[in-house]
Amino acid sequence: MNSASFTKNEIKFLLSIGSALALRQLGLLMVMPFLAVYGRELTHSTPGLIGLALGIYGLSQAIFQIPFGHWSDRLGRKPVMLFGLLILILGFILASLAKDIYLFIFARTLQGSGAIMAVAYAWVGDKIAGQQRNKGMSIISMLVGISATLAFIGGPIIHRWLTVPHLFLLCALLTIFAWLYILLSLENDKKIESSALTAEKTDFRRYLSDKNLVKITIAGFFNNYILVSQFFIIPLLLESSLGTEGLWKVFAPATIIAVFTMRIGAKYADAGYFPQMSALAFAIITIGGVTYFSANPLLITIGVVLFMSGYMCLVTLLPTSVTKLSQKGNRGTVTGFFNTCQFIGSFVGGSLTGLLWGINPIYSISLLLIISTVGAILCRYSNLKESTVQ
Repeated sequence: MNSASFTKNEIKFLLSIGSALALRQLGLLMVMPFLAVYGRELTHSTPGLIGLALGIYGLSQAIFQIPFGHWSDRLGRKPVMLFGLLILILGFILASLAKDIYLFIFARTLQGSGAIMAVAYAWVGDKIAGQQRNKGMSIISMLVGISATLAFIGGPIIHRWLTVPHLFLLCALLTIFAWLYILLSLENDKKIESSALTAEKTDFRRYLSDKNLVKITIAGFFNNYILVSQFFIIPLLLESSLGTEGLWKVFAPATIIAVFTMRIGAKYADAGYFPQMSALAFAIITIGGVTYFSANPLLITIGVVLFMSGYMCLVTLLPTSVTKLSQKGNRGTVTGFFNTCQFIGSFVGGSLTGLLWGINPIYSISLLLIISTVGAILCRYSNLKESTVQ
């Protein structure tokens, strides 16, 4: 295959998977700014239960990544992907109907339980050749980035006319479109041969002991810790100058710039500079985090641009490397392990950042800088190389 382009079927496949993940991201981010306020309207709600409703999504994602990836190795990527999207749809619908906080928590748990990310990454690894995967993942990440931009811009605008329950129903409708598109447009992938599944039991342990996989997984944990930590810190820093409804003015342009930066990073990673690009991404996040010690909204905005650029690069490069460390018979399981660690990073990032912020905001920012710096060192000076195992 020509390394400079994808086939028509590959483009169709990437757009389908990217659209599904993008709509999932849109549904998550569109309602996120309003959940804390909306939670107070539900019966039996307390601040602690509202916080649990916000965080339970990431925790259930972490729990179900490996099972979904494992099931996709045995049952095929497409049926497991459709099943995960169906759970997400049910979670959105149930959230729109919830009148008490406990049912709302259950609905948020369902939304996270549709853990399709590991399946999507594994499917990309199956369909796209190794030398093209960074580019393929960048297309998917670009769609996810566009959906995030639309969420930050459109959420506050749409919320003028639609209540939070109606927003959940809108998210369910969009996800139904993605479900139907995958069902009708993508061919059924072949099940993994039984011999490959038998080999997977020992292969999975071998890949868990692979130093490259361990390093990439730690980097993935750091990246998601940074993501959730940033979304806790940044709104508080900009609250007095922009307010909650004005955050899109910072995040939307930052996301657009990050999408283009990510494409450049993927290009150089494909050329053999993966360690340098991943280390540079963490370093950019560190530089951006330094601006958070300033009270200047303009400097903080620059920091947000740097954070989004680094994060978008890492969210493309790291999963691609994981697919190159696995074979088709265990790719879903290995990517499931990676994504589980990522979402544990999300859970720890939100919890620990909030705890430290209550003591002193400087502690939260300082730990963020330490983690991003360690991430840069881990990637740059640990001889991190992508595997060519197919």
